[in-house]
Amino acid sequence: MDHQEYCDAINKLIQSIGSKFAKASGQQFAGLSLTASQISILLLLDARGASKVSDISSFTNMNSSNVTNICKRLENMGLVRRNRQEDDQRVVKIELTAEAIEKMGGIKATVNNFHLKMRGCVSVADLRDIHTGLIKLNRLFDIFLIMGERG
Repeated sequence: MDHQEYCDAINKLIQSIGSKFAKASGQQFAGLSLTASQISILLLLDARGASKVSDISSFTNMNSSNVTNICKRLENMGLVRRNRQEDDQRVVKIELTAEAIEKMGGIKATVNNFHLKMRGCVSVADLRDIHTGLIKLNRLFDIFLIMGERG
């Protein structure tokens, strides 16, 4: 394959992987009535505590508008609340509610079960190869984005 064919194949694989991951995680998390993105944010808040939307965006690699929308849905579900900081009313932090804290054990168990099922399907060597390849792909896009910023 030449460069163009590899780029086309990588693009198709990324689209396929994204779609399949969404379906697989949707199946695994269906009992929770939560999406993978919602779970990612809940796990982050559980681990780090109350956080600003910009911090959540940085840690999850989601854009701020998506995080804001997801947090609104989680707030409507009673799982997070927004708190303005007393010392600076402009700063709003998202935090877990008591209901979410109560549910986190089940959420973590479901996520862990999902990971166990994935690990059962692949060898450590294959996981290492996948990890290495994804790191390289991530670096490629970092370089591409830097080049794009330069015009």
